[in-house]
This record gives sequence, C-alpha cells and structure tokens, in this order.
Amino acid sequence: MTQKSFLNSLCVIAVLAFPAFALTGCGGGSTAVDTAPVQQTGMLRLVRNSTELETSLKSSIRTASTVDVSTAAAGQFSGTYTQEARVDEFDAVRYDGSNIYVAPQRTMVCCFLIDPLAGAVARPPATGPRAIRILATNPANATARTVGTIPLEDNVSVQGLYVTAGRAVALTSEAYYGSYGQFWTALPIWAPSHLGFRVYDVSTPATPRTLLTATMDGVFVESRRIGDRIYLVSRHAPNILLDPTRSTAVDSTTLEAMLPKITINGVTKPLVDPTKCYVTNDDSDPGYPVITSITVISVQNPESFSTVCYNEDANGVYVSEQALYLTQQRFTQTPTQTASNMRTRIHKFGLAGATPVYNGSAEVDGLVWSGGQSDFRLSEASGMLRVMTTESFNDPVDSVDHHLYVLRQKANAPELEVVARLPNSQRPEEIGKPNESLYGVRFLGNRAYAVTFRRIDPLYTFDLSNVNDPKIAGSLDIPGFSDFLHPVNDNLLLGLGEASSGGVRVALFDVSNLSLPREIGGLTLGGRGSWSEARADRHAFTYLADSGGVDRFAIPINLLSEDGQYRLVESALNLFEIRNKATPAQASLQAVGKLVARNSGAQIPATPIARSRAFIHNDAVFYVGDEEVWGAMWGTPYNVNGPF
Repeated sequence: MTQKSFLNSLCVIAVLAFPAFALTGCGGGSTAVDTAPVQQTGMLRLVRNSTELETSLKSSIRTASTVDVSTAAAGQFSGTYTQEARVDEFDAVRYDGSNIYVAPQRTMVCCFLIDPLAGAVARPPATGPRAIRILATNPANATARTVGTIPLEDNVSVQGLYVTAGRAVALTSEAYYGSYGQFWTALPIWAPSHLGFRVYDVSTPATPRTLLTATMDGVFVESRRIGDRIYLVSRHAPNILLDPTRSTAVDSTTLEAMLPKITINGVTKPLVDPTKCYVTNDDSDPGYPVITSITVISVQNPESFSTVCYNEDANGVYVSEQALYLTQQRFTQTPTQTASNMRTRIHKFGLAGATPVYNGSAEVDGLVWSGGQSDFRLSEASGMLRVMTTESFNDPVDSVDHHLYVLRQKANAPELEVVARLPNSQRPEEIGKPNESLYGVRFLGNRAYAVTFRRIDPLYTFDLSNVNDPKIAGSLDIPGFSDFLHPVNDNLLLGLGEASSGGVRVALFDVSNLSLPREIGGLTLGGRGSWSEARADRHAFTYLADSGGVDRFAIPINLLSEDGQYRLVESALNLFEIRNKATPAQASLQAVGKLVARNSGAQIPATPIARSRAFIHNDAVFYVGDEEVWGAMWGTPYNVNGPF
C-alpha cells in the first residue's frame, strides 16, 4: 500500500532512458570499434563498440517475457506553468503574449478518455479538419480571433507544442498512450508506432510555414526545452521482439534492423549512432529489450539533431537548468513487515555543455515515480539533489514509510552519494502518521513541504539549510489534503486539493515560521466529486505574480452540486487573488469571480470541460477548454466573450 496514486499507476511508465557523453550528428549506424575509453565505474558506461550493444540487445530480447501478439504584446501576461522557471514544458495550448496556439485533442490509442467525474467516457471526435489554430488576442477587451491554421493529418496526435523565437515546434505521435504508460506493458499496442516533430515558422501567424517534418520509430515519452534545445525522449521495441520465433530469428537480425530510424523531409537515416549509446555497467544484467533514446533538437537548426540510446528502463525524469535526472523503479523480493521490495535507481546527466554528460547514479529505498506530477518529488539546489520516496510493507499497523534523501555527485567518480536521509537515528520522527499516503510535495530553496493524508492532512515543513542534517521543522493538521503546492514567496504557500467534504479546496499557509505553519485563508468550492484539472496537471494552473499589487491565479473547476446527487452544476474558470503577500500576518486569499463557460443540470455523465488552460494578460483572462477559447475582463468575468 503506497499512496493512492502509486497503487493506481504502478504499471511502468517507462519514461526515458537517456543520453550521455558526446552527442554527435546522426546518420550513424557505424560499426566502428572502440574509440573511447571504457568507463569502469558508475552504473552506466559508454559501449565499448557497436557489437557490444548488439550483443546486449539480443540477449535481453531472448530472455524477455512472452508478449501477446514572436514578439509579445505590451503588458504582463502568464504563460505555461512549469516546475522550473527556465525549463520549458510542452503543452497542447500555448500563449506568447500575442497569439494563443491550440492543438486538437489527442488521437487516443483506444476508444476512451478518462474523465475524473464520470470515469471512462467516450468523447466524439472534433468535427472539421484537424489543425493547430492560431488566435490573435486583444487584451484590451478580452477577445480573440483565428488568424491562422496549421493543418494536421487525421492520424497525427499532437502531444504538445513549444513556441519560441518566431517558431512553433509540434511534438507528434500516431496515438496517445496516457500519462502513466498503462499501455506500455503490452508491447504489441505501442511497438509498431511512430512519433516525430514538426517545425513551423510562425513569425507571421496568418501564414505559418512548415520548415521541417520528421518521423521516428517508437512512441513519444517525454520532452523539455532549455534555450534553443528541445530534448525529446522516445521508446522503441525492435520488431523482432514481437516475432513468436524470436529466440532463433534474433541471431540473423542485424543491429541496424533493431535500432530506430528517422525520416526528415522524406529522407530516412538511422536515429542513433550505436557507439554513442550507454549500457548498464553490470555484466550480469543484460539490460532491457527496448531502446530508449533522447533526441536533442535545435529550434533554429532542427536538421542538426543528435541522439543517443540507453538500454536500461526508466520511469521518470526531472530536469533542472544544470542536470537531467532519470528515475527507475526497482523491485527485489516480496515485501514483509520489516522489509520493502521497492528501490529507485537515479541517473544524473549534466547539462553544462552542449551535450548531456553522465555524472553518476545511486539507488535509494522507496519509489519516486508513478507518472503525473511526481517529478515534484525531486529538486536540485546548489548541486544537491533532494528526493522524496515512498515504500510499503505488509504491516497493517503501519504499511507505508516516506523518506527524504539529499544526494550529491562525487568529485572523483561517476556516482551519486547519499549525504543525508530522514528519518535517521538522530532524527527518528516519521514523515506522516501510520498508513498515511504522500500527496503534494514542493521544494523551494532550502525548504521543502510535503502533505500526507489518511483522515487528516498534516502539512510538513522541512529545514534543508544544513544539507548534512535536514530536519522536520514543523507540521500542521487540518481536514482534507493538498495534492498541488505553489510557493507564493518565501513566507506563503498555496495549496490546492480536496476538502474533507469532498469539494475542491484552496488554502493559503503562512510558513514564515517553519516550526509553526498556519492556515490563514481557505475556500471550499462545490460538493463531493467536484474536480479541478489543476490538481493533476500543473499546466491547468495559471498564476500571475504582482499584477497591480496583488497576485492573481485561475483554476478550472468542474463543480458538482452539494446535495449529494453528483450533478454537474457548471464548468468554470475560478479567479482568485492573494493580497498583502509581503506581510504574512496581513495576507489574504480572495475569490473574485468566475468565468462560466458551460452550465448543466444534467446527471453525470455530462460533458465537463477537459484540457482546461487559462492565460492572464493585464486585466484580461483567456480560458481555453475542449479547443474553444473564451475571454473576459478580470473585474467583470461574468461578461464572457466567445467561444472563439
């Protein structure tokens, strides 16, 4: 029994296996022998030669389990919410201060979308041609109009967009496999798939131009952008893995046939140079029968991409400006009352230069990653990695433990060493009461916050100022729980979650005294079953700091009735302000209105708005949902313009 989100999604999310050392231009497929020194330490090392990669891949295939056959307008505006300030995250809706870019809903691999209110419900496909819409905004009156479109084929699913420096980059795939990778355990579903990226010139939004179209073997996993570089992670299963006679057929299969390919503007070439790939440094472990790779793309010069591959599994990624960290779930023996079978392997790749460099690895007790927003459980500051993990036991009295680790890179070896851990013999206090799950986690400088919950919500505060001796500084017990935390400043913390009554709960905490955190404002919206998409997807949370002396934020809520009948009352964008934030004792949380896009008195399942996004620009707010756009002025949100 780990936290609810862990148990609901313990199927492998298989996110990125990652790059390493010197990325070189593609077009590889080389069979050159040893040209780089062999790395003798660390959990990963560069392959000695391409033959070693071929041997490792074929060995893992033989032993694999059987599978079933632009310039912004003047003023202040919000953009896509990200975990790290200068690490961009892809999203299907983007705003650059002048134009909103709206990609069509993803093409599902199967027939359903999962709706938090109604469970699995079928959604009809959008009518008309599929295209990315470009809408010019007018913040003076909160209106928008379509000024351009980028057509898409019916079988192309846009996983997300980046918009920067007059260019839009669409990350594409043939189908969407969900946030938690449930389908990845069944190779025949995703293995024959393709992904890709497309680069457009949108310097003149009315006439966007396609600059490059690329298609790659594999399935889309994850992506981030830092400056001009986009990191695109994909996963590829060699076709031989799906062959019932693979145990013998693999011997006659070439390495080139097992590695993924890429086609750019009609020209096909190898995606990876096998001599630039990494393998596990444990000779007793053959690795995995799947190639996970990362492709680095220049926004301004996308044809100069480079790729490396990696033959271990990976379940998550956290990216700071300085490094990329991969986490991998490891299971050993059956858990007992005193021993867990859960471990997390972490690999670090430095991003100081033009190419990622393997810096080291470590394993810690418990699990970090289960998809969704679990990357909030990792954070880097001053070269130190802080990690929150959860492990479970077969003990009904207390079946779950949570840990805080501080790790650093060794100076003379490619390893990460544990500097400190909580709880420990000197500080034995547990994080959470018996059987409490871990929900919201957030790191901020030399502080951390964590919310555990079973019946009461303890908000824990951590003092990390001494990296060798982190400690629980204080805690606060309140009803309900927060599963998304946003640091307003050093002294104020905003929580979004669920009230004890079942409605959506927004709370403001004074954390100026870490030992005595206190709630100074709280609001509950809707009855049991009400849901905000921002609780599970940070891109649905919109925050604009210091707008006219206050902080403004917006949260989409599908509001259910408070009579226990689970009736959908409205789908609306709820608007809030935080006032007097410079003085915690006087700070307040205020609900200032809502932009109602859809009302319904119907019984569930109705059609609550999905994939909600919002952008605040000066006194205008733009609400995007189900590919439609509405606008209103902040002071009069009931006067709704649209849909556009």
